[in-house]
This record gives sequence, C-alpha cells and structure tokens, in this order.
Amino acid sequence: MPRMLGARAVLVGGMVLVCAGRWGQLPAQPPKAVAASDTRLDAAEKEIAALKLRASEQDQRVRDLERTVRQLQAAIRDVAHPVPTSWRTSDGWNALKIGMSRAQVVDILGEPKTSGAVMDRQTLSYADANPVGTVVLVDDRVSEISSERFKVYAPTDK
Repeated sequence: MPRMLGARAVLVGGMVLVCAGRWGQLPAQPPKAVAASDTRLDAAEKEIAALKLRASEQDQRVRDLERTVRQLQAAIRDVAHPVPTSWRTSDGWNALKIGMSRAQVVDILGEPKTSGAVMDRQTLSYADANPVGTVVLVDDRVSEISSERFKVYAPTDK
C-alpha cells in the first residue's frame, strides 16, 4: 500500500476514514476570497429583496390604475350613450340640442314617423294620431327643434 504523508486513519463503524493534512484544526477566519464572496452574496440578497418589494408595489399601482381606467371608461360610456328616451316624452325633446347630428337625434327620440329632404335641409317628423314635433337638420346638424305638445321651440340663432 502506498504511504501517505501526513495522513491519519480513523476507524468509524467498520469504515476506515483517511484524512490528509492537519488533523482537528480549522482556520480561525475564512480566507479573504470567501469573505468577499459572502459580502457580495449578502449585497445581492438585499438587492433581490428590494427588487421584489418594488415589483409588488408596482403590481399594486398597476391594479389601482386599471381600476381607475375601468371606472373612467364606464363614466364615458354612460355619458356618450345616454339611455334612449322617446319622442313621446318631454325628456326626449329637452335632451335635443342645436348642432346634434341626425344619428344623435335618432338615438334620443327614435326613428321619425316621416322625413323629408329638400337640398341640404332635412325635416324629421314625429307623430302619433296628432303631430308631436319636428326636427330640422341642415347639413346633418340640428338647426331647429319644435314640439307644440311639449312647448319646445329652439331655432338657429342665424
């Protein structure tokens, strides 16, 4: 058997362990390379913890912003698409404004009973057994609103 310099053998539970080098002595302090890697490891762990905290804060901020966007979209949707009224109510006639488009008028009052056009002037008439009112459009914009039944009259200021 080859001879090992500075080796010691120990019998443990039927197994022979051979240890080379100094027996029973551990260095008092870790070498400088190990100490430096420990400080870098600690710094990296601190940086990871800070990044995780920042990521969770940003996730919360994104959730808050998405909630705000949904609320604003709902508010815009409610304003942009008012609940349709009817030409049979004063609320419908009072909701009309000079300058609205034909599509906006139809959204509010519904389809007219009759309509007529002469050049760029279009008249929408709403009636049941008796006439209720008319809306005059010039170039697809409301220029006059009148309803005798609901006492509404709004001419163009031209």
